[in-house]
Amino acid sequence: MSNDNLNHSRSAPVQSQTEQIENGSTSLEGKMLSGREGQYAIQHQLQTRPGVRTYTGKDLQTQTPVIIKEYYSFWWTISDIQQIELQLEQLEAIDFHSGGVQDFRLLVPQESIASSKDHRCYLVLKSPQYRPRSLRSYLETQDYLPPKVVHHFLSQVLQSLWFLHSLTLYLEDSDEVQKGIAHGNLNLDSILIAIDPAIQNTQISQFQVYLQDLQLWEAAIWHTTQPQSQPAFKIKKQKDLQDLGKIAAQLLLGELDLPEAWNPLNDPRWQDIPHDPLKQFIQQLIGSESSTFSGAKAARSWLLSIPVDVEASPTPFEADPLTERNSVPELEEEIEESDAPPTYFKVAFAIVFSALILNIGVLWMRGEPFKAPTFNQVGTTR
Repeated sequence: MSNDNLNHSRSAPVQSQTEQIENGSTSLEGKMLSGREGQYAIQHQLQTRPGVRTYTGKDLQTQTPVIIKEYYSFWWTISDIQQIELQLEQLEAIDFHSGGVQDFRLLVPQESIASSKDHRCYLVLKSPQYRPRSLRSYLETQDYLPPKVVHHFLSQVLQSLWFLHSLTLYLEDSDEVQKGIAHGNLNLDSILIAIDPAIQNTQISQFQVYLQDLQLWEAAIWHTTQPQSQPAFKIKKQKDLQDLGKIAAQLLLGELDLPEAWNPLNDPRWQDIPHDPLKQFIQQLIGSESSTFSGAKAARSWLLSIPVDVEASPTPFEADPLTERNSVPELEEEIEESDAPPTYFKVAFAIVFSALILNIGVLWMRGEPFKAPTFNQVGTTR
């Protein structure tokens, strides 16, 4: 995983290593990153946050688009980089494609690279079909998002969380099996949207939503893992739903930052939003209502039963059928099948039921009375 080969283009000015780390201002645009799995051309900078820069790029071996995340800190020592490398190697054992299903719009690293020379580490992720942008950068260009768009947004994220929370993990070189992963880091920066450039009007809800920056990787990089104080998985799932509810409220209000203890019922702006069913749903996600959802699956089922528009009142599961129900049908079918009775059970039930109907018909044709069943008492042995 460790690789110190960050190649510069001839025209790109090169600062000293110390200058690059201290100010974090040197963009990697136009450079090439070499890893164990391949080489990646770094193209355009998408996003920058303290200690993190995100770029579009290309896998030179497959010629497919990728996203490259650059993490840096002046305070990282060689020992820190080695520890990060070790933890990232352990995360490579997680299989998000178990059973051949899709990753359901989860952007997880396909390669990680730690460089003690540059005091940096890099994550390479598969890119969406269209150039993505963070939800924060998109909201900065909008006054707010209307309820219909927020409904579509919630449906996609809940679908991704449903998959993530129900994923069975088999860790490499271990008999340990883990049921489900929480995202743990949902915010306006960890959610990306990708819009087809051929579609000018995003109000018709034709964008795709992707989740990145899962807490597993963020904790490994920033040394925030605290195994002895980790909450139960059920609590982590609820935290994901609460965070999603707050993000949905931010979209409706056009608010980039909400107070930590924000309660929609105490915000006068919340009362002015016209879509009461959607607002009540968001309040339940956040937990300001008395009842909460058991998980992402239950929450999404409820969401799809409420109207998309205030003016319209579609029957449950008719909301935005092209984008809501068919976004990733393979996983939808697989999860639905896991909750349904097995096929052999259905066949056996049909045979027994048919035999019972036939027996009743024969008795009726013969005119014989129905006899009450008798039971033989079975003694117990000591």
